[in-house]
Amino acid sequence: MGKQHSPVFRISAAVVKQLGEELVSDELTAIMELVKNSYDADADWVKITINTTDSLIDKDLHFQSQHGYIVIEDNGTGMDDIDILDKWLFISVSHKREMKRNGEITTKLRTPLGDKGLGRLSTQRLGNILEMFTGKVNETKQHHVAFDWRDFTETSSLEAVNTNYENLPKTPAKKGTRLVITDLKDPHKWSGEDGNKFRGQLSKLIFPFKENRPFNIYLNIDGQDNDLDEINEKLRKFAISRYQFNFDGTQLKLQGRLKLAKLQGSNNNAKKELFHQLIQKDHGKNFFDFLTNKKSNKKNAVTEITYTGIKGEFFNFERIFKVPEDVTLENLNSALLEYPVQANPGAFLGEIDEFNLGGTEEIDSAFNKLSDYKNLVKNQVGVRVFRDGFGIKPYGMEDNDWLKLSKSQTSGGSFYLLRPENVIGFVSITAKENRNLTEKTDREGFIDSAYSRNFFKIIDLAVAEINSVLERTRRSYDDFQKIQAAAKGKIITFADTKKRLVETAKQSNAVEQQAQQVFTEIKAASVEVAQAVERIKSQPLFSTDDDNQALKTLESVERLLNNANQIFGKISNILNNAKQLENDANYLEPRLNELENQIIQFSELAGLGITAEAFTHELYNVIDRIGAQTDQVIKRVKSEHGNNPTFFVYAEHVKSFIQAIRRQLNHLAPSLRFNRETKQEIKLSSFAGELKEYYETRSGGKIEIIQIITNDFKIDINKGKLTQITDNLILNSEYWLTERHKSEPSFQPEITIEINEPFMSIYDNGYGISPVVESGLFQPFVTTKPKGIGRGLGLYIVEQLLDSVGGSISLLHKKNAEERRYIFQIDLEPLLIK
Repeated sequence: MGKQHSPVFRISAAVVKQLGEELVSDELTAIMELVKNSYDADADWVKITINTTDSLIDKDLHFQSQHGYIVIEDNGTGMDDIDILDKWLFISVSHKREMKRNGEITTKLRTPLGDKGLGRLSTQRLGNILEMFTGKVNETKQHHVAFDWRDFTETSSLEAVNTNYENLPKTPAKKGTRLVITDLKDPHKWSGEDGNKFRGQLSKLIFPFKENRPFNIYLNIDGQDNDLDEINEKLRKFAISRYQFNFDGTQLKLQGRLKLAKLQGSNNNAKKELFHQLIQKDHGKNFFDFLTNKKSNKKNAVTEITYTGIKGEFFNFERIFKVPEDVTLENLNSALLEYPVQANPGAFLGEIDEFNLGGTEEIDSAFNKLSDYKNLVKNQVGVRVFRDGFGIKPYGMEDNDWLKLSKSQTSGGSFYLLRPENVIGFVSITAKENRNLTEKTDREGFIDSAYSRNFFKIIDLAVAEINSVLERTRRSYDDFQKIQAAAKGKIITFADTKKRLVETAKQSNAVEQQAQQVFTEIKAASVEVAQAVERIKSQPLFSTDDDNQALKTLESVERLLNNANQIFGKISNILNNAKQLENDANYLEPRLNELENQIIQFSELAGLGITAEAFTHELYNVIDRIGAQTDQVIKRVKSEHGNNPTFFVYAEHVKSFIQAIRRQLNHLAPSLRFNRETKQEIKLSSFAGELKEYYETRSGGKIEIIQIITNDFKIDINKGKLTQITDNLILNSEYWLTERHKSEPSFQPEITIEINEPFMSIYDNGYGISPVVESGLFQPFVTTKPKGIGRGLGLYIVEQLLDSVGGSISLLHKKNAEERRYIFQIDLEPLLIK
């Protein structure tokens, strides 16, 4: 009996084809994988030629070309027969991944971009037939491989696919690789509207600044050369602000530059005139002085900025955030980053340019039509991520707002904050420095990891600081306009305005009687003068010089009196309108009061919404636990007792109940109501005790609530309002303490509520308040929480609610062990019950 061979694994050729279809999502990704291969081969350039109708005439082709063709050619190192056999035809983990792991680089000091072996597999997205011609320098032969992807069938083994390998002659100096893809699967994909879309998408995947591109890419579609769009200096110089950031692995450096045009807003005549009067006349110097003055601009002052004021520039600023190596990245910005420094994403840099699509004087003078400028911006809009010059999808493409800029917009400040539709920028990473930022297998973004999360959060920090500067600048400019208007009209409050309107109306009544008397006298005098003129003219002896002079004088008086009559007619109309000013003032007063009340109600409702959301979130957790436990009990009963109809009917009722509750929770927050005008006597120590019991239970005992009663007191207030005020403060502490505990398991979170008439102070033992947000802490939309978690409304709402009842809140200057301010003190003196 002969020796029996052991069974071995075999693989169907169709598996390889299916692998390529699943890993390469679209034609654009396929093209980019092939372009990256040229980069990895140290090419200086790559040419992409696409023909949707003709056949390629080339005697060296093994297959007859049909249904269009794509040729991708470079001047890279090329391959020899060993490379083809051991690498290109060997479906395995890419050797480039091993190079990256070992820190190896190419001759031109490039770290390989490809590491998944997708290049050759991606060609099946483009056409059915692939032919490759490749060779190295100093060799006299080039290698030719040709195969049809339709041969990769389920019934064929991989080894059975014919590659039609052959050698062809070449000159020793020639090197590089040429891929010929024929029998295109969808020729229409490359022409017409689809072709324009492809060209735009490809352009966005190439580094926008030509001088920094790693190598040149040339594109020709149906005989037409296509210049890939680049953000040239002509467009960049029209940016109204520019922000550059650089993370070197230990600290983030942010630099910003704003032009005066940033303050113009819309391009209508009224805004332009106001901008000219307040800003352009003195190059923004007066406003800059106000903007940086902590006394006159207490709430919104912007510090550590430098006035430029020449050639349309306004100010520059620089911020540096350090990341000490002996602590977690969490300390960077009030626990903004919760992952340890070992998950450092590596050094990277970026830039964001902001444009005013409404136009400015500079833009109007440079472009024939505003639409030309808008199209130029819109073709490149978005902040994209590039690795060694190649874009990473989907960041900044197809309206992908990965920076969540749209969430930071508000109706009041939407023009001033960064917006997704008016920014162009990039974040530049490298395969060498950022090897732990790994792309997904399908090339659609980064794999979620501590490294990628820290990468995004560092960029979030830069964006948050930019928006903080912009928002404070906007609010300061609004206040500056009010102050300037008040200075010209001596208007301080509406009460002053009303007083002036009422006084003017009363004065108008008095003046009207006097004016009417004068008007009657002037009218009578006009008649007398006219009669005198006629008498003189009718006298036969009217000939002396004195008579002539008298006539001229009377005629002048007559003209003056006629003009006076006309003017008095106009004055009469003005006085009639002025008499109505008091009525106008009385009409406006209740409506302004109503508007003020609506603003207060907005703050109350927003605060109620946050509290309701926390409550809703907790209910979700409860029903999730009930659901999970129910599933476990069902499985256990099935395994131990078999089918029990009565039990399973009950279990289904429980699950139906859980689903019903979950549906109702979505409507809970907007449905909550209570009487917000009812006040009651509240003893602060008792109220603090209720908070302690609630939050310690809520945290499962993980957070200790400490009460310090130095001098207890009572206040008269709506309990719902007081609860919202304290909830916002404690929920904020709860979040940051929980985040710190995640990275420091031995950390014992504590929140302290201190009562000392007339103050209630709330603080925790966390990192404290970041200096970055100190100055604008009580402004809306100021937060250091990650995007999608923090709104930046909590402290703003607290201040508004306290202001509505006469109280106030402040962040004390006392600092904790981290050298950060941390104590919130609520002044309740106006609410004291003596």
